[in-house]
Amino acid sequence: MESLITILGPTAVGKTELTLRLGEALNGVVISGDAYQIYRGLNIGTAKPTAEELRRVPHRLIDIRNAEDSYSVADFQNEASRAITAAHEIGQMPILSGGTGFYVQSLLEGFDFSVEGPDTGIRERLEHMWQTDGESAVLAYGNELAAKGNITLRFTDKHRLFRAIELMEQGNYEALIHQTKAGLSYEGPVMGLRRNREELYKRINLRVNIMVDQGLFEEVEALLDSGVSPHCQAFKGIGYKEVVAYFQGQCTKSEAISAIQQNTRRFAKRQITWYKRMPYITWLDCDKRTSDSIYEEAMALIQTQLMIGQ
Repeated sequence: MESLITILGPTAVGKTELTLRLGEALNGVVISGDAYQIYRGLNIGTAKPTAEELRRVPHRLIDIRNAEDSYSVADFQNEASRAITAAHEIGQMPILSGGTGFYVQSLLEGFDFSVEGPDTGIRERLEHMWQTDGESAVLAYGNELAAKGNITLRFTDKHRLFRAIELMEQGNYEALIHQTKAGLSYEGPVMGLRRNREELYKRINLRVNIMVDQGLFEEVEALLDSGVSPHCQAFKGIGYKEVVAYFQGQCTKSEAISAIQQNTRRFAKRQITWYKRMPYITWLDCDKRTSDSIYEEAMALIQTQLMIGQ
């Protein structure tokens, strides 16, 4: 089973610094788990790695689509898995860094997008069983199905238990075979960075102001002038849709900036909620700590789980 170090957390929490330090120490390659850093020309609003950061540690899944191209979670899962394998083939340690929860979760848990989506009938039946007969009844049913497929259920949290039962009822045992003890597709720590909500929001507001100073509005204007449609998928991202609205005369510049800050704070809140679906995350608290102490804690987890970097 391939190794993978994962660093996630809400936007502006501080993932970049830790990711770069680990990448330098472990001969790593960073795989972006961001849904918008894939787009060429969208640099400032996506907090894309700078030229200096790219020189420090190589990155993958950056600048791989044009602004008007479509991109899906299935595309990400396929391309990220190939990047992980390619990194191992040349002796590099892949480090997944991202904040798009569904993208990261789909890769770590090995979602199978070749089959139909969630079966609401199965989910409703399992929910009724959960509420009526309890967690133990659903788990027993899941283990019964697993035994028929000669596999072992490696997790018991509700969200993934329901998904596993759904897959097994559909006959898709293959998606559950190659997993770690935590039910994941890769060996290695999944580390989440977190901060006090008030401190996180301050960092978000500051980041937006810095993006504006760096030329966010000019970046969007140049893309629009080059012929990029204001309705393209790339411009649906926070920081871009608000600036597009400004250039379309729907708001003032000040209102656009405030909207970016507000929408980013709301997005961070949604990210934190999403991560609750991923009980295998080991959380690293960043409040009132130096970057050195956070790095040392992360490295200790890596050494314990992968026996490297010692």
